[in-house]
Amino acid sequence: GSTITQQTAKNLYLSQERTIWRKLKELVYTLALERRYSKDEILAMYLNSIYYGQGATGIEAAAQTYFGKPAQDLTLAESTILVGIPRRPAYYDPYRYPEHAKTRQKVILKQMVEEGFLTSEEAEQAEQETLEYRKSSSLQGDAPYFSQMVADYLVEKYGAPLVFGGGLKVYSTLDINMQRAAQSAYNEVMMKQNADLQAALVAVDPATGHIRAMIGGRDFRTAPFNRAVDSKRQPGSAFKPFLYSKALDLGFTEADMFMCEPVTFTQKGASDYTPRDYGDDGYHYRSFTLKEAIMVSDNVVSVRLNEAVGPENTANHALQFGFEGPIKPYLSLALGTSEVSPLEMASAYGVFANQGQIMPPLAVIKVVDDDGKVLESNEAQAQTSISAQNAYIVTDMLMGVMQSGGTGSHLAAQVGRTSAGKTGTTQEYRDAWFVGYTPELSCAVWVGYDTPTQSVGAPGGRISGPIWSQFMNQALTNHPIREFSVPENITRINMCLDSGMIATENCPRSLGGAFVSGTEPQDLCIVHRSFFEWWWDWRIQNENEDEDEDKERKDKRENQDRSNKGRDWMKWWRDQT
Repeated sequence: GSTITQQTAKNLYLSQERTIWRKLKELVYTLALERRYSKDEILAMYLNSIYYGQGATGIEAAAQTYFGKPAQDLTLAESTILVGIPRRPAYYDPYRYPEHAKTRQKVILKQMVEEGFLTSEEAEQAEQETLEYRKSSSLQGDAPYFSQMVADYLVEKYGAPLVFGGGLKVYSTLDINMQRAAQSAYNEVMMKQNADLQAALVAVDPATGHIRAMIGGRDFRTAPFNRAVDSKRQPGSAFKPFLYSKALDLGFTEADMFMCEPVTFTQKGASDYTPRDYGDDGYHYRSFTLKEAIMVSDNVVSVRLNEAVGPENTANHALQFGFEGPIKPYLSLALGTSEVSPLEMASAYGVFANQGQIMPPLAVIKVVDDDGKVLESNEAQAQTSISAQNAYIVTDMLMGVMQSGGTGSHLAAQVGRTSAGKTGTTQEYRDAWFVGYTPELSCAVWVGYDTPTQSVGAPGGRISGPIWSQFMNQALTNHPIREFSVPENITRINMCLDSGMIATENCPRSLGGAFVSGTEPQDLCIVHRSFFEWWWDWRIQNENEDEDEDKERKDKRENQDRSNKGRDWMKWWRDQT
């Protein structure tokens, strides 16, 4: 690694380019600094030239940013917190990751004891000191969480001096009108809630991967931790579409039926597992088509389906949607027990909206330096995740969620256009999700406490859903209404929800469904028939049985005749011989 003098030379005089000429200049500047300044003076220059996160370059700026005081007034505990930040400013940010900053502080204090700068007692006292941070005031504006994410990316790539003092022009994917719509919807719902309750929202364009809006928490000044990107929480039933997508790949259809009743699964290396639905009893005691099961978010059916599909297959399939993982292959994966971020969920649902094509999320389009040189130009590259038919059929099922009888039906009118989505609620209401999309925008909303043991007190459709629907309505106000594109080789039929067969006028509960052509139900419903239809089928069946009996008797007579003729011939032959 470089010496402090070399790093000071780079920070003060050089760009971030990696060339032999730059290394030579670094050597010249390093030698000049060592000849002209003492070690203490070089250390002071170094401390005042490095980046401390939150837009603060230099120890004086860092002291004011984090503690609201001059550097000379910092305590030992405060100083060692700040000294630990520059190694990885985003990771050791005490606002966003206080546990990381504290761990780094302990390492520094231990080193100071080992080098003889502190006694063990002094280090222990500093480690135990309660720190009071100043409210963050950097990167304020309409999108502070998004801005901080972009700043972290740029500093990591180009270095703080160039980012904060080099005149860079950064072109981002943020849509300011959508961002304001997000903040408006967020405030409308969250200002009525407990002050400790947090929420995150992130919206992406499915066709490009561009991040259009982002809210990482209630107040960036007091809680700059970005829950939209950095927080991983269980998604609950919002994970079910990825299971259903894999089931479609294996030949299941919307019309396949599964029973919701008490069932216990035996798992290798784990305790027995008994899934339940929400409610007093926890079971419906009837069969569901897969489409209706996801509409009402039936848990038992989903776990049964996951057993049929195979948890390993479900987990591997989910990774095709861009999740970082790990995705643990348990039966309970059907109910969203692996942790994911809101950004991952918004991007993954975008695959369904984008006809099976995955577009990695993108925040920075272009970076241009002070001389007009383009330092980077980005465009997400599409990759096929699932077939267009698979994506459309899942979309059809999730449109059902927004229809009468679905868990998101109360949100459809607010959105005001064709949409698809899914609620998600974890055990004891610790996490509440709603993830949904239109052809042009995919959005995920999470609501919960930073301490995951606390209960939100409401399912996803009731607290996250209103944020989502209000945002989608406002964000798309000036956009023409679009329908989801129907790919080739798709057949639609009206199916009976009680039999999974083609619905007739006698079926009391029916729903349209989408199928890969050739996999749709072929027979009319036999569960709901009028008396005349029943009598007619009975008559035809009896006639067929009578015909079968007549044919059987005729065949017996013919066989007997042939047998008799054979015996007569044998008798004649014996008589002749």
